[in-house]
This record gives sequence, structure tokens and C-alpha cells, in this order.
Amino acid sequence: MNNVGMSRTPKVPSLFQRVGFSFLLGFGLFVLGAVLQGILNEHGAGVAVYVDDLVLGVLAGLVAFAYEQRRSKEIRKKLAVISAMNHHVRNALQAISYAPYTEQVKQIQLIQESVNRIQWALREILPGDAEEINPPHPTSDSKNIKAS
Repeated sequence: MNNVGMSRTPKVPSLFQRVGFSFLLGFGLFVLGAVLQGILNEHGAGVAVYVDDLVLGVLAGLVAFAYEQRRSKEIRKKLAVISAMNHHVRNALQAISYAPYTEQVKQIQLIQESVNRIQWALREILPGDAEEINPPHPTSDSKNIKAS
């Protein structure tokens, strides 16, 4: 039941793909710089070298900025997931911490509800296929525990 297409985890490019993309980007900037310098040299402008360097610097800066923006967005997403998980798990643990002060039948029910909330949070909030890692307990088990 491990469907790769159904997974919610993002596909990470391989090292070869990342190196290839970086090389092509660098080579593209080199070609652009060479073409720009050739054009500026044809017109005999004395500032050709400076304009060429300025254009390449701006392009490299834009590439770095785009990379940092994407990275910042990914970090914000991860922090939002961590915050949501923290909220749900803490709420469930608070109910468990009050369990000793209730009668035994209610204790089992509180703990089972808290476990179900934590499993829900793992399944719904965390990216990836959490069911493969930790399959949810059927609800019939909790009814069997209560009946005992």
C-alpha cells in the first residue's frame, strides 16, 4: 500500500540534479556575460567592463534572493507545522495529566481520547504518510478496554 504518488512528502531533487542545475545556471550567467561584453565592446563604450559586471552582479543577486525566499518560505511552513503539532499534543497531554484525579473508568476514556487526538494530529498535520509509521488503533479496542 506504499503508493509513491499518494505520499504527501515533497520530492527532494538528487545531488546530481542540484549540481547540474547549479552548473547550468552558472554557465548561463557566463554566456550572458560574454554576449553582453561582446555587444558593449562593439560599441566602444569605455564603461563596458563595469556595465557587464553590474549586470552579472544583479543577476547573481536575484538568483541568490530567489533561493533565500524559497528557503525562508519552507522554514515558515515547517515552523507552522511544529506549532500546530505542539498545540495539539500539549492539549492531549493536559487531559492525560488530569486523569489521575478522576475515577478509573473515566481515566481510561480520557487517556484513549487523548491518544486518539495525538494520532489524529500525527496523521492530519504532519507531512508524509504517518499511517505507514504508526497505524491507528481501531475504535473497537477502546470499547473492549472499557468493557473490561
